[in-house]
Formats: sequence, structure tokens, C-alpha cells
Amino acid sequence: MITTAYLKARHAARQLTQHKLARNVGWLTGAELVSRVGRVFAAIILARQLDAAAFGVAAIALTVFEITRVFTENGIGAAVIRATSRGFDRVANTAHRLMWIVCLVLFVVQVAAGAVVEALLPGRGAGLMVASLGLVFLMMPFGVMHAYCLQRDERMKALAAITTAQVAADHVLTAVLAIAGFGAWAIVLPKILTTPIWLIGMLRSRAWTRNRAAGCSDTTRILKFSLPVLGSELMRACRDQLDKVIISLTLGVEALGLYYFAFNAGLGVSTALNRAFSNAVYPHLCAARDRAGAFRKSILHLGLPFGALYCLQAAFALIYVPIVFGPTWASAAPLVAILCLGGPARLLVDTVRMKARAQGQSGQDFQISIGFSAFVLIPIALFASHGLFIVSALSVAAASIFASVATWLALGQRSLNASTKLGVNA
Repeated sequence: MITTAYLKARHAARQLTQHKLARNVGWLTGAELVSRVGRVFAAIILARQLDAAAFGVAAIALTVFEITRVFTENGIGAAVIRATSRGFDRVANTAHRLMWIVCLVLFVVQVAAGAVVEALLPGRGAGLMVASLGLVFLMMPFGVMHAYCLQRDERMKALAAITTAQVAADHVLTAVLAIAGFGAWAIVLPKILTTPIWLIGMLRSRAWTRNRAAGCSDTTRILKFSLPVLGSELMRACRDQLDKVIISLTLGVEALGLYYFAFNAGLGVSTALNRAFSNAVYPHLCAARDRAGAFRKSILHLGLPFGALYCLQAAFALIYVPIVFGPTWASAAPLVAILCLGGPARLLVDTVRMKARAQGQSGQDFQISIGFSAFVLIPIALFASHGLFIVSALSVAAASIFASVATWLALGQRSLNASTKLGVNA
């Protein structure tokens, strides 16, 4: 009986690995996990080499950079990925021009932000760090179309390899520069110095040149699709930060520290898995002839196993938290378990959003993101005074209800005709 169960499980695993989407999710997940492991080792070295002041200066520079970089997730790439073969060259030409404009504007914004930071914190070098990170935006346009084409081709293995190489180099450089005495620059400089690795990797992995004879697509149509995608990504970024702001204001810094630890310990891995899943499932749904069927299979074959993994993580939180993080954090284990249970809801909502985006309904993607953010944040705002455990449980429960309803509606929704893709009549 045990042998039969083992053979069935082995057969199911083999079938799963033969599935293209599963392989792509696997490659991207591996890249995310390598990034997180490398971050831990880099953090250990940094903790021994840098003081709190250096960490603070670097944190300011990187926070400004991350806020600015959100605007590169603006939906223009999503438009390229879902363009038809017939209209691809026109959409790509327009997207290339738009991304140059976006990146140049972001470079100016980053430099201006550096000047503001320097005026507020003179003499600490934070302003120069912020401004120097703008160089990343000057390099990005040369390789971004190649990255979009790799995603469009569903070549996630190549993307994962490039990402892993860049991240590994980033962590190694961080450690070397920290030991060499570069201070806060040890955290900032590698972001700039490793961008050429990303650029060279993209240029070598996927050829792309402008087809001038094809002309350009309607810019207004692309912006009409991409701006709600940008709104959705901004909403997600705000959702991931506003809960901490609310808890800090209502329960204090100590409660925030406990929540921040539990959030990272509980949702840190699942966030990486969800990101990998979303990045793989979107081009998969765009390429599918039957999007409704592809969406259903994505949920059943990968979404449910991932959800079960998160629930398993929650079940063992009381055991692994004190072992991995130390007995000091044992009291946070129940909170970690509660937050782990929020992983499936985030995965389902992201998948529903990707389906809407693949169908050209970027406005619906934005609406789903707003609704989910409201269901996550409103319980925290209303019941934060009742304590972390109660408010976290209510937030996870509300998010799970929203995710279940959204998924149920998406499963019952028929796919739009393929002619709605960008590129037809564009």
C-alpha cells in the first residue's frame, strides 16, 4: 500500500515537472530562493562590519530607489508580452520608445530626490547614494525589451539564470566591499555595478532590434492598458507597507517589530513563491488559446499544491520558529502561523489578476488589487487596538474570503476572444 502511494506520488511529480508552467515556476522559484539565501549571508557579514548609522544611510538610499523603481512595473512590458504575432513589432517599437522616456524621467527624479535627501541630511553621503542609483535607470532601456521578449517566449530558465547571476554578484560584492571598509556604500554600489551583468545577460539571451518598417502602435491604446497595471502594482506596494504603518501608529514600535518579524518569517518564502508563480503564469495565460482552461489548470496543478505548502508551514510554525530564529522569538510563533495562512489568498488573488491582465482587462486587474487591499487593511485599521493576534487573524480571514470569491468568479468567467489582444487593429 505504501509502495503504491509512493509510485503514484512519484508519477504525479514527474507529470508536474513535465508541465511547462511548472518548470518555469520552478526556475523562478529557485532564483528567488537563491536570492534570499544570499541575502542572509550578506546580512551576517554586514552586521559584523557596519554600524547602525551606516545601515540607516543605506536604508534611506535603497528605500528611495525601490519607490522609484516601482514605476518601471508600469504595464508596458505586459502589453508587449500579450501582443499578437501580427502586431508585435508595432507594439514593441512603441514600448521601446515609452520605456526610454520612463527611464529618463526616473533618472531625473532619482537625481532630484538625491538633492532633496542631501538637503535634509547633509554631510552623510545619503544624497549622493540616492543620485548615483539613478544610473541603473540609464542602463535599463538597453536591455528591457530583451527581458520582455524572454518573458513573452516563456523562457524563464534564462531569466532565472540572469537574475541569479546578478543577485549572487551583488551579495559577493556587498560582502567584499563591507570587509574593505566601504561602509554604507557596500550596500549601494553593488546595485549599480551588477546592472551590466543583467544587461549583458539579456542582450546575449534574446536578440531584438527595432523593425522600423513596421511602424508604431497607437500609444494611447497601450497607455490605456498599461496605466491600470501600474496602479495595480502601486496598490500592491502600498498594501505591503500600510499595514505596518497602521500597527506602528496604533500599537507602537515594539508591536511593529514583532509583526515585522512574523510577517517576514511567515510570508517571506511565500511572497517569493507567489512572485515566481505570477511572473510565470502571466505569459502562460497570454499564450494559451483557452485561457479559462489554462487558468483552471494553473490553479489546480500549482495553486492548490502551493496553498497546501503554506498551510503546512503554518502547522509547523510552533516547532520551527524557536529552532530557526531562537527561543527569544518563540512567543511570535502563533502570529507567524496566522500570517502563513494568508499566503494562499495572496497567491489566488495574484493569479486572478494575471488572468484579467492576460485578457486585456487591466482595469479589472486594478479593481481586484484595490478590493484585496481594502479587505487586508480595513480589519487592521478597525481592530488594531485588540492586539496583533486578533487583528492578524481578522485580516487573513477577510483576505481569504475575498480571494475565494474572486477565484470562484474567475473560474466561472469565460475567456475573451483572442482578437482582443494588443496588436490587432493597433
